[in-house]
Amino acid sequence: MKKQLLIFSVFASALFVSCSDEEIISSNDTSTDLEVTIEQIDFNPETAEPNSRFNDTSEGLYHGVFVTLDTEIHAKIWININNDGQYNATVVSNQGDRFRFLGKEVSRDGTKFSFVGERGSFDFDVSDIENPVATHVIVDAKEAHIATVKDREGQRAAVILGSFTTDDDPMDVISGTWDLMTDGTPNPNAFNFPLLTEVVITVANNGNVYSDTDFETFDYPCFFSVNDVAPVFLHEDPMTTPNGRNEFWAQDQSFALGNATLTYWLGQSSGAVDTNPTLTNHGFHNNDFADPPVAGCTAIDGKKGVWFWNGRSGFSSFDDPFDVPMRAVENIDYEGFKEAISEMTFQK
Repeated sequence: MKKQLLIFSVFASALFVSCSDEEIISSNDTSTDLEVTIEQIDFNPETAEPNSRFNDTSEGLYHGVFVTLDTEIHAKIWININNDGQYNATVVSNQGDRFRFLGKEVSRDGTKFSFVGERGSFDFDVSDIENPVATHVIVDAKEAHIATVKDREGQRAAVILGSFTTDDDPMDVISGTWDLMTDGTPNPNAFNFPLLTEVVITVANNGNVYSDTDFETFDYPCFFSVNDVAPVFLHEDPMTTPNGRNEFWAQDQSFALGNATLTYWLGQSSGAVDTNPTLTNHGFHNNDFADPPVAGCTAIDGKKGVWFWNGRSGFSSFDDPFDVPMRAVENIDYEGFKEAISEMTFQK
């Protein structure tokens, strides 16, 4: 199956595609000729709601990942394109650092924007709302990467920040960030849980960013009565929902990363832990990763993500709370999910 790969480095930034000098204004001028100042921005990620009028247009809200190529700043970003009459962006890091940008339109068709703040700047192109593109991202004089999805009323986007590291050689560690995003599209074969839209991996060792957006289906009899399930990612941010909540299942995934193929398994279930508290802090997978691996419902303490690449192995972990009680949410077959997990048994 074809995989999409994004490699981002110091020399990989590109100008907006198909834009002439007359269509876009350079964002190198950091003067603030905008109607409001950064201090006047009243956008609040904790309470912001996407305007339903913009569900199918380039305007509205976008939500995603913000990470410097050295991974020292690792954050979530909300980009406001006239959702409330203003143009701005807010970044909140996993350490609680918060900074903002003012935006302005720089194209005649209303799809390209420049954002400037006290700590940096970036350009944002939403000519394809299903594939928003940020370029020339700078913060604190460092190059950074932004990946976002459209946030819609009735189909909310979500992001969780994670990290990865090798566990096979303490003298030769590969590490970085490992983030998940969904645009909220429901998966009818998995209780209408949101589909996983993108996995974003930033390698701290070399500053490269890799993106997986084309996922394999997999069998997961621990949770599903059907085979060939597409990966899902349900997340409630603890910024906006007390305690948060997490369900993500992406087994047997692979894509080309550099000169080798990365294979990975992601498994987390707040519902499973709610049903069986002895599974607290466990990852849930469809094999035991032995040599050779044995298929079966497996719970592994502390490893919500497992990966293999080029003879190396490691695990991924995630920042937000996990083991919290499940709650019913709109559009999701919560009762069907509870029934499916009520009698499952995992080997440890």
